[in-house]
Amino acid sequence: MNRIIKFFVFVVAGLALILIIAALVLPRVIDPNNYRDEISQLVYDNTGLTLSIDGPIGWSVFPWLGLSLQDINVKGSGEKPFAELGKAEVSVKLLPLLSQTVEMQTATLIGLKLNLIKDSNGNGNWETGQKPSKSAASGSAKSTTEASTPSDQSGEKQPLQINIANVVANDLIIQYQDLTTGKSYTIDQASLTTGAIRNQEPFDFDLQARISSNEPDLAFQTGLSGNVSFDLKNGQYTLKNYKLSARPDMTQGENINLVGNVNYQQEPMKIDGTMDVTEFNPARLLSQIKVSLPPMADPHALSKLSFNSQFTTNGKRFDANTLKLSLDSFVIDGNFKVTDLETQAMTFQFSGNDLNLDNYLPPANDGAHSNKEGSGKEESSKQTAPATTSEVPLIPEDALRPLDIKGSLKLNSMTVAKLKFENPSVQLTAKNGRQQVKINSAFYKGVIDLDTRLDVRQKGNPKVSTVAGLKGIDLQSVAEPVPALASVEGNLNADVNVTTHGLLQSTLTRNLNGKVGFGIANGAFTGTNFDKLVCEGIARIRDKDLQKKDWGESTQFKNLSGSFDIRNGVASNDNLTAELANMNLKGDGTVNLIEQAMDYHVGLNISGDTAPDSDPACQVNEDYAEVTWPVRCHGELGKPDCGLDTDRLADTIAGLARQEVKHRIKEEIEEKVEGPLKDVLKGFFK
Repeated sequence: MNRIIKFFVFVVAGLALILIIAALVLPRVIDPNNYRDEISQLVYDNTGLTLSIDGPIGWSVFPWLGLSLQDINVKGSGEKPFAELGKAEVSVKLLPLLSQTVEMQTATLIGLKLNLIKDSNGNGNWETGQKPSKSAASGSAKSTTEASTPSDQSGEKQPLQINIANVVANDLIIQYQDLTTGKSYTIDQASLTTGAIRNQEPFDFDLQARISSNEPDLAFQTGLSGNVSFDLKNGQYTLKNYKLSARPDMTQGENINLVGNVNYQQEPMKIDGTMDVTEFNPARLLSQIKVSLPPMADPHALSKLSFNSQFTTNGKRFDANTLKLSLDSFVIDGNFKVTDLETQAMTFQFSGNDLNLDNYLPPANDGAHSNKEGSGKEESSKQTAPATTSEVPLIPEDALRPLDIKGSLKLNSMTVAKLKFENPSVQLTAKNGRQQVKINSAFYKGVIDLDTRLDVRQKGNPKVSTVAGLKGIDLQSVAEPVPALASVEGNLNADVNVTTHGLLQSTLTRNLNGKVGFGIANGAFTGTNFDKLVCEGIARIRDKDLQKKDWGESTQFKNLSGSFDIRNGVASNDNLTAELANMNLKGDGTVNLIEQAMDYHVGLNISGDTAPDSDPACQVNEDYAEVTWPVRCHGELGKPDCGLDTDRLADTIAGLARQEVKHRIKEEIEEKVEGPLKDVLKGFFK
């Protein structure tokens, strides 16, 4: 027995000695530099690329299986330069390979340059059309079979064990040119360093590069660093404390930093983690990359932006359970889910603080007030100057059509077009080319409910319908941001039901149809005193002068109601009624939304035997208390010119004359009417 053991020990020792001698002798006996042509031919047979090794080839066998290459050049189709490599070194410990363990010293790659060119025909210099030879393909298949993951005695596959001291790559350059478009991209100044790479042990890495393009003309310094760990047996990978940074390649370029953690599980597939964008100045960044922003009302708009998220996905759905976006002083957070990644069906729920959209719109144009003292000729030329800007579509129908969304948004307040909505809530649904937005909000001491529906199924002709209810809106408060509403005060109740279709604002206005009903309680007409206008008309007939000087600038009323029928952008009304303190008001006319103009007639009926405040110049007899005294407001919408309606006043005077003639001389009506009307009417008033 002892002899057998000694024999096996002797054999093993002998084999070990032979291996050691072979490892020491083979590198000296076999020179890999003698096989340059064979290596180049093998590469050409498999890829069609021309490989030349101009520098020395070094190798070792034991205890490290090592290889070093220098000055390698590769040419692609048409013998065009494709790749260059300054130096590559790799060495793997030989004996651990027998147990599927890779123990590697520092892997070094220096001076790699890839020059990728797509010619005018769309062919890349890396595309040779060469197919691998049969022998090469056969050898490759055999190698793949032999290299498959081995199994232990129980039949379970054993994972590959990796132990690499570190990886160093410097002076890496990748250039890409597309001659069909003239665009080019470059990655240079690139380097990669890692710590020791081992199974189930975290290691640090740092990747730096400069990325540039010619269209647009941009250059960014970028970097990616973090801590990686992996478990090959269980198919789990973790990236912790990663930081992806980018900044324009200039002095004091604005930094964008993306940080977070990512966990990846292979079976069953699952990815979760966090992704945060630290605060940066987007306006400054856009300026540095030569993107011009339009002037905005707030000079500090777009100066702060940050983003925080927590997410998970299984490949079929995506859940962002935590999302938080901060833009300047506005903060919004909530959750976002893609319930089906294939159909892009999504849901969301968000809440935020105060959002002022006007800060990001162009500043108010005060130029109209800056030239008040200019010549009339100059003002006239400005008014008749044609518009120089063309309209752009207001509805992005192509982007809206495929949406499948259901979500909600709640804010503390929202300001848009100078109108402020308090505690607005928005419900949004979109599917199959149809969108619906429901808004409920406190609005200037009242409440507004809005239901808007958009149908973009017909390309180029989206359809819009809106049903809205307004209750208790204080018009005096609304007039502060919207001066066009300053002519009326009171509490507004209104119902709106309108439809339109089209893409442009002018088209939408021209196609506007529907009905608007309204009522205003305890209000006033500001800027116009109808009492004074009526008394002026009566006094003119009586050849009297008004004695009252302080008439005030408004006309109070108890109730004002009516409705507008809108046809193709023109709103008409014939049922306006108002209950004033000492008179009643009736109105009719049109508001042209297309031309932003109005032409409206108001008739006043004086109650009782005297006009308001009993000015002696405009006292009337009871017989004429219900006579309508006409007023006309016409001109620019929001700035109408109001005064006595002379056309209708003539009809009124004629009516009064006929009535008085009936009372005095029934048999001579026609003769009296044909006489001077002023003389006849003088006896009608006290």
